[in-house]
Amino acid sequence: MLNLLKLLPIVIGQAFAKQTLGRTPETFGESAVMDEIESVKQYDNAMQSKLAIVYAGALERIHQCRRRTQGGRAIDLCCGPGHFTLLLAKYFDYDEIIGVDLSQPMIDAAKRNAEAWGLAGRVRFEVADATSVPAADRAFDLVTCNDAAHHLPTLEVVAKLLSEMDRLAADDGMVLLTDLVRLKSASITEKYTQLIGKDYIHRGLLQFQQDFCNSMQAAWTGSELSQSIPKQSRKVWSHSVQWLLPAIQFLTCCAKDNRGLRLRKTVPWNTNSHPIPVALRADWEMFRRLI
Repeated sequence: MLNLLKLLPIVIGQAFAKQTLGRTPETFGESAVMDEIESVKQYDNAMQSKLAIVYAGALERIHQCRRRTQGGRAIDLCCGPGHFTLLLAKYFDYDEIIGVDLSQPMIDAAKRNAEAWGLAGRVRFEVADATSVPAADRAFDLVTCNDAAHHLPTLEVVAKLLSEMDRLAADDGMVLLTDLVRLKSASITEKYTQLIGKDYIHRGLLQFQQDFCNSMQAAWTGSELSQSIPKQSRKVWSHSVQWLLPAIQFLTCCAKDNRGLRLRKTVPWNTNSHPIPVALRADWEMFRRLI
């Protein structure tokens, strides 16, 4: 469980410090695609770490906000090794779920995971650019993208991603993007990555921890990400950041009508099918109180 005493200086610093930390874009060798074999392997093994907490937060929000609750189609952009895509299949009854990623090694790992989870019949994975998906307008009831916007080089590309998500979603469909938040200073970021990264280091995910540190430097602030929301969208977009410790942000997009974003207050699992490992459930309960 997170040490609250060690968390307190981070919370206080983030509340009162000025934004002095500039963005340092990520680079993956000579390309902008995460396909280095060790990174792919460690990302594939990260589902037993605190990454699962963010995924559970996204699943809960989808369950609470989506309009169509039976059947339909879902697409998960920048899916990596497919864990979140497969969680969509596990907890929701979409007829078809597609995961796309620009990295062939990530897609290869996702296909292996689909076989291992016994979900290859309902889920398929394809190599594709998330900013230009070969699919018809309004083809999906759910469009998601998790923990990937900070990998993109510029806000112009982020805006292109969000416009593509808006294009793909049906009129009564839902869009959900989650991502990290760049914290206010280098010292606050160092304290935060050391505190959260202990879990990754404990699990031997040393490269994943380094990628996490780099990602925190490359993340967009809340105001930066919200600037990229499509201006001509036919839906209503909502941006929210964790309070108290604003390290995760959500962009949610739903139909433009008079109904609120939160339609339900339940979760899509029970005690026996909980997506969070038992050892991390106290951290999960803390996380969900902050979103």
